[in-house]
Amino acid sequence: MSRISMFTKAICITGFCLFLSGCLSVPPQTAILLANPPDISARYQIPEVPFYPQEDYFCGPTTLAEVFNFYGISKTPQQIAPALFIPDLQGSLQIEMVAAARQQGLLAYAEPGNLTQLLSLVSEDIPVIILQNLSTSWYPMWHYAVVTGYDLDHQQVVLHSGTDKNRIAELKVFERTWLRGQYWLLAAVPVDKVSSHFDRFIYTSAAQDLLSIGQSTPGVNALKNATRQWPDYWLSYFLLGNYYLAIDNAKAAFWYQQGLSYTAKQAEQQAAYLNNYAYSLSVAGCKLRAIETIDKALKLQPEDDNMLNTKNDIEKMSDNVRCSVNETPLGAFN
Repeated sequence: MSRISMFTKAICITGFCLFLSGCLSVPPQTAILLANPPDISARYQIPEVPFYPQEDYFCGPTTLAEVFNFYGISKTPQQIAPALFIPDLQGSLQIEMVAAARQQGLLAYAEPGNLTQLLSLVSEDIPVIILQNLSTSWYPMWHYAVVTGYDLDHQQVVLHSGTDKNRIAELKVFERTWLRGQYWLLAAVPVDKVSSHFDRFIYTSAAQDLLSIGQSTPGVNALKNATRQWPDYWLSYFLLGNYYLAIDNAKAAFWYQQGLSYTAKQAEQQAAYLNNYAYSLSVAGCKLRAIETIDKALKLQPEDDNMLNTKNDIEKMSDNVRCSVNETPLGAFN
């Protein structure tokens, strides 16, 4: 008998009333989901999600292998394990799961989620890794599984879990185990796959994380997809501008220009945006426009040392360099 089954048996004997009363209640997200069903198919199963029977303590590498292979990345749990399995913990940390997905060039979208979001992602053919605690808060037994389907009519979810392919779990029971894992989910997706059920800040930050580890092509493509998914969100334009600032000043200025009108709500972010845009204009030879732009930033934060240094650098520029950036008015900031 496994450790988990022995422990469960002991708890059922000594704490039967406690667990029985818990089973009678409907957990919060299940109640919300059933009261307000999302606009998705009542029943759905992602076709052909690969399955690997889990070896002891390998739920992390196993779930990642299933998702990787679903997207055409040929990796076995044994190949993945050295990068994230921690023998002393007999498992894998969430941060290592995210890092392993990122190393494969996937966008690692991770957050505390909710049932409506989870099932909506599954309905879009996105298998989602979730973290469960299969025991109690004071004796946790952590486990990763992949949600591959659901049935709202029968209040069920379907998971690749342990040695079970497409295991069916009652929705409210599943939520309790997921709640004890703080509703953590990981949707590791190719950068061309964006969902309206993703939070724009978390997605954009995950794209920047790809850039930070040298995954430049997928990181840039993810940010460009973010500008299409959330065209009025300033951060994706800002990060694209920052990326190109070191390699192509004209492209940097172009991306800063695209987000000019979307930073007006907060003076601090607007000033930082203007500072970087001014710098990109200056190195592209657009001195007059750069001065105009940095002056806008200094009106918002007149004592900022970084912006004062930027203006000082711009004023030292030669006036004879031809501007390589098309004109874009700054009236959008007014």
